[in-house]
Amino acid sequence: MNNKFFFERIPNYFILLAIAILVFFKLIFYILVKSDLILSGFGTGSDAIYYHGYATGLYTLAVNIWPVILRYLNNIGLYSRNSISYILFFLSLFAIPFITAKLASLTFRNNQKHYLYIILICIAYPTPYVFVFDIFRDVFMVFIFLISCMIVKKFVDSKNFLFFIFYLCISIIIGFFLLWLRPYLGYAFLVSLLLWKIKFSKNKILFLGFFYFLILFILNYIGALDLLTEYRSGFKEIGGGSTLGLDFSNPIMFIPNFIFSFLGQMLGLYITNPLAVVLLLIETVPFFFMLIYVLKNIKLADNFVRFLIIFFVIYASVWLIGNDNLGTAVRLRMYNYFAIYISFFYILRLKSNTLKNLKGIKR
Repeated sequence: MNNKFFFERIPNYFILLAIAILVFFKLIFYILVKSDLILSGFGTGSDAIYYHGYATGLYTLAVNIWPVILRYLNNIGLYSRNSISYILFFLSLFAIPFITAKLASLTFRNNQKHYLYIILICIAYPTPYVFVFDIFRDVFMVFIFLISCMIVKKFVDSKNFLFFIFYLCISIIIGFFLLWLRPYLGYAFLVSLLLWKIKFSKNKILFLGFFYFLILFILNYIGALDLLTEYRSGFKEIGGGSTLGLDFSNPIMFIPNFIFSFLGQMLGLYITNPLAVVLLLIETVPFFFMLIYVLKNIKLADNFVRFLIIFFVIYASVWLIGNDNLGTAVRLRMYNYFAIYISFFYILRLKSNTLKNLKGIKR
């Protein structure tokens, strides 16, 4: 019986060719945009203008640590708006895909097809690419998040107590750095460090899911989530097709609204324009397939995958309640998507190795 997915039957050279084509076109398009030879919607934005203004001393209020880093680089003579953009482009196109493959414990030598696929998926992921044309913080944050996951992987897999403590301390430090970049990203990361020991099974995950919704309902009912729901209500002023317009102030409708928020923002099923359809096909469909696979094979989750799944749930819980802007949702969900990418290929590798071992025993 052939247990391979349909995409695993595609020859490796086709996958490699697809990677090469994507890299080539992304590189050419980036050069054309940066050279002002073509106009696009990927140029400067209000965030980037503010970051540049703070870096050069025009503004004095720092909303997060990213502009502080840029100003420090400017003070020591290493800041250039274009140069930072080039670095972000490099991180998006090369560093992030290879770190993601590393986190999934894939190597080109031992897991060639899966290795190429995870590289292809990361390079094909359109959202990070949108934020490399100026000094936005999003790609930098994804990079730091993946680096922090590498530290956590060493922490949860450490057999030596001294190494365990060392990597735990580093994980906490980098968690605070994530907090300074985006508060709820850092909080989700730090809380996940406390809960990674929770074990999953198909039966237990149903109970945990019920318990999870019950806790959210209670927290909302007693007003513990008021800060998030009030922040979300501010998006009503934007209006138009950019918001879901869900009212989280009604306790009875909280769980249904949360589910609708997941469908609309995490899965992008609230279609408002042709771009949303493209993102649905390129981003959401592969992600949803991988998410289902991870849930079906949840019993194979080891310490590291458990950490990623717990992070996925905690981080998503915060921004799905607090955010009601569909454009912002595409940026916020990147960390959830990467967590599932890693978990999917990590588990796929474990299953592939198990099948190989069984075939070896039968022989």
